[in-house]
Amino acid sequence: MANEFEQRLQKAEGGPSAEQQPKISYSNSYEQFKADQTSAIQTTYEKAANMAGKILKLKVKESERAKLEQYIQMTHMQIEPEHVNALALLSAIPFIIAALITFVLTGSMFFTGLLFGAGIFSLFYLSNTPKHIYNSWRARASDQLMLTVLYIVIHMKKDSNLERAILFVANQIAPPLSLDFMKILWDFETKKYNTVKESLDAYLETWKESEPAFVDAMHLVESSLVQPNTAQAKATLDKANKVIMQGIQDNMTHFAHSLKNPVQMIHMLGIVLPLLMLVMLPMIGAFLADSINSTHLIVIYNVVLPLFVFIQARNILSIRPGGASIKNKRLLEVAPKVGAKPLIFAGLILLVITVPALFVIFASATSGNWATIKFNNSIFYLTLAIIFSMGLSLYTYFHFKNRELIKMKKKIEEIEDQFSSAIFQLGNRIGENIPAEAAFGHVAENMKGSEIAKFFKLVDTNIRQRGMTLEDAIFDKDNGASRLYPSELIDSIMKLLLEAVKKSPKVAAESMSSLSKYLQKMHQVKERMTDLLSDTLSSMRMQASFLAPLVSALVVSLSVLITRVLINLTSQLDTLQSSGSGDSGLGFGTGMASIFKAESSIPPYVLQLMVGVYIIQVVFLLSYTLSGIIKGPGKIDFEWTFSQNILKSTLLYCGLTLIGTIIFSSLAFIVTAAVA
Repeated sequence: MANEFEQRLQKAEGGPSAEQQPKISYSNSYEQFKADQTSAIQTTYEKAANMAGKILKLKVKESERAKLEQYIQMTHMQIEPEHVNALALLSAIPFIIAALITFVLTGSMFFTGLLFGAGIFSLFYLSNTPKHIYNSWRARASDQLMLTVLYIVIHMKKDSNLERAILFVANQIAPPLSLDFMKILWDFETKKYNTVKESLDAYLETWKESEPAFVDAMHLVESSLVQPNTAQAKATLDKANKVIMQGIQDNMTHFAHSLKNPVQMIHMLGIVLPLLMLVMLPMIGAFLADSINSTHLIVIYNVVLPLFVFIQARNILSIRPGGASIKNKRLLEVAPKVGAKPLIFAGLILLVITVPALFVIFASATSGNWATIKFNNSIFYLTLAIIFSMGLSLYTYFHFKNRELIKMKKKIEEIEDQFSSAIFQLGNRIGENIPAEAAFGHVAENMKGSEIAKFFKLVDTNIRQRGMTLEDAIFDKDNGASRLYPSELIDSIMKLLLEAVKKSPKVAAESMSSLSKYLQKMHQVKERMTDLLSDTLSSMRMQASFLAPLVSALVVSLSVLITRVLINLTSQLDTLQSSGSGDSGLGFGTGMASIFKAESSIPPYVLQLMVGVYIIQVVFLLSYTLSGIIKGPGKIDFEWTFSQNILKSTLLYCGLTLIGTIIFSSLAFIVTAAVA
């Protein structure tokens, strides 16, 4: 596709005037581009919705239809609003039927309510899936807005043709915004709109509420076409750049100020409230053993609560403004392949620790003394080893899977941070009428010792020693500099340079100067965002790596103490009852023994397993939120953040739980001895 776009761009810019340009067809490019960039999840949803629409025919209210059509259109899906509701309703029916069957066969209100609730959740979730896909699409697209305006401005300064500028952006930037811009041209070609400007204006309406600065900047770009002279047109284009940059900064400020309450909600809902409830569970289980079921607790703590925390985290990330990060898919393409080694090592950890522990637990469960053994610390320690192996295996897999990627990513980010100064110098040299091929050598010499100098030096070496053209020196598959420095930002800037050099040294110098200012501004936005979010991010890091495992370890250790004390008291009451004399002794023993049902209470190992798994889930969700706030949506950063947090959390939780259990178990004997 890139080659096709390059050919189209060359054709579009090959003639002296717009009237002499051959007719450009966008239909095939748009359809192919959409097929290449649509996610598997989105495609699966489309197929399921279309199938549901054939099975169930529904009508949609006009107000609801308008919203759904906007979401469907902006995510480039081939479905109808009626299909969305049909799929949502059909997905809920199996859950409701299962709930009725469960109630008739078991009479369990808990599982009946759970299945019924799952059906309602499925109904609402799938009916809102186009909105979720739209929000995810826009979250990724918003990170590209500032760069998009910059590219259009640069292109419009050297060629005041809006259609070719939009095609240029569609070629230069990555999805999803590139697909949106191809759709603008496709709508114009298919006569949905009479002009490119009308098509662009219709598209900008979809950004009016979420990113008004982008809309204002693009309108300024349009107004530059009607300015009376070149100087005023350039001034208008420069103003467009300033508007989008200021808008991104303002959005970041508002986001930082509005983030405090949602993060506190995650803290209270995901950590404080569940753990406070756990403190009381051993005592409640001892007194109300018939009313408390461990299965219910596991469903609540390991399914329902993580789901609510995930929804809250996703809501936070859905309002994160873009513009401060650039995704780098090339990094995944050129990174060294780790193969299955991380997965094998993680599996070996589980095999060595978890399998023997489970074998001992199952062997004990089949013995005749399980009712007594299940309260012993030995079973508790075995389940603690299982949690330790789970955390360690997750760390091993994600750490070694992404270790080399992160090293390369940090190296690339270091180069990108230095790129602003480098291209500014490059622009100055070209502006002094030094050929672009020679200018790379000058910049490499001036920035000697820095990482970016190696990139410029390699380009210069390819030109001087290998006799390559400037384009081949940068992009040659075997020896090009971009092969060793996989960065979409650098690639994009170098392509801009190549196009600008074809026009004139002056255009190239101005383009590099504009890009340098953009990179400086983007760096300022990142620093400003980090500063504004410092308190919130510190709180989330503390929760993920320290607070959650610390409080959980304390709660689990206390549950061991409470359960042990109740068991010892029950044993003493049984002894008192059997040795009691007269009716008063018998009555006292019988009454107290009927209150305590320690043998039917929830064993500490069940609580430990439940809390241990919950800690892993909470760390996963907090890491997802943390990396999403800082870096935006990105798999590498999330997995690396999770690997670092899960190691700290696992070691802290397991270590403190082990120490606390040993201490509190000893304390339990002292307490019951004192009571006796």
